[in-house]
Amino acid sequence: MTERKEEFQRPKERGGIYPGWVVLAGCFLSAMLIIGGSLYIYQLFVLPVTAELGITRGEASYAYIAMLLGIAIWSPILGRLYDHVSVKWLMPIGGLAFATGMTTISVLASPKLMLAAIFFCLGPAMVLAGGLAVNTVTTRWFERRRGRALGIAAVSSSAGGFLMTPVTAYLIESFGWRFALSSIGIAIGIIIVLVGLLVAKDRPSEAQLKVYSENLASPDADDGAGAEWTFGKLLASLDFWLVTVGIGLLLASDQAILTTQNPFLVDIGFSTAQAVSVVTAMTGSAILGKLIVGFLAERFDIRFLYIVVAIFHILLLAIFIIQPGYVAMLIFASIFGAAVGGIYPVWSVLCSRVFGAKNFGLAFGAMALFSQFLAMGFVGYINNSYDKTGDYSTAFSVFIGAVMLGIVAIIALRLKKAEI
Repeated sequence: MTERKEEFQRPKERGGIYPGWVVLAGCFLSAMLIIGGSLYIYQLFVLPVTAELGITRGEASYAYIAMLLGIAIWSPILGRLYDHVSVKWLMPIGGLAFATGMTTISVLASPKLMLAAIFFCLGPAMVLAGGLAVNTVTTRWFERRRGRALGIAAVSSSAGGFLMTPVTAYLIESFGWRFALSSIGIAIGIIIVLVGLLVAKDRPSEAQLKVYSENLASPDADDGAGAEWTFGKLLASLDFWLVTVGIGLLLASDQAILTTQNPFLVDIGFSTAQAVSVVTAMTGSAILGKLIVGFLAERFDIRFLYIVVAIFHILLLAIFIIQPGYVAMLIFASIFGAAVGGIYPVWSVLCSRVFGAKNFGLAFGAMALFSQFLAMGFVGYINNSYDKTGDYSTAFSVFIGAVMLGIVAIIALRLKKAEI
């Protein structure tokens, strides 16, 4: 037992840089840009779009909900496709769909047509070139270092927010929101197409895994790898629903915060620059949180890490309810913002641990179907609650209760103890 544990801890690697890191870098870039250039920047468009189109914030939230609905509907379909079709085809298609959707929205005046473009273009693009893509490919390329690799992959969304939030704010301020949409869509679409064609690769060879000792799986790797899962079997699995509920509730609260934090901060008296700095600080904290959680996932019970992330999330919501001054908000957001990012590596590791790498695309996509529906409900609720009360505090309180329920679901999840 001791010898095998030492072999896991100190493998001998040869042949220079493992090609999986290059593939991860390419997929990371794709997910970073497409997530940062859509989900993270949505909040910056709320005020200018509602002012120009004459709609409420609740009505504006339909755009974000349409994106989540698109991700939810397309995830199980395209997730299964990722298990059978090369990423070199799927990722470029995602880039083209993203560019098409963003440029189309930028020239439309009808909110209904905008929603259609979001659902039919941005939804599939997010699945084909975003989180599902980077996590699926990373899971295939890494076994021994899967936890840290998935942690790095999870950073892509926060890094996208960190990069794209100030860039988008500048474009909107200088050229207007329509120009910002079209320019971001075209630039990101071109980059994703090039990454898919030139860098992305589906999986390593057995020889590569052996040469770089990557097939020396960690003690927590792939309990469910031997099972052949179908969508029907997933729906009949208690573990699937426990993970989906636990991840879904926390992720839904994350998404609701993501759509409202900038207008919320402006509402409580922060300047636009102060609000952007707090959002950027939270994004930076989320990046650190993902790296730490990914690294610790190879060493600690993933359920314990979920609880830690959930507690940080509850503390963040509590700070929002208290509404401290700018300096205090910046400090606390920089600390507890780690919760906004930590959920993603937890989700990926749980999925690969319970269902195995070969079923990852299907399982992750199926979970996304239900978790995104929860997110749609939370996003719609927080914005409609604001329209009725003029405040976000009630919704923040409800989310605290939801996250506590998610903790209960994950505690109930029973993972097999891997043999060492």
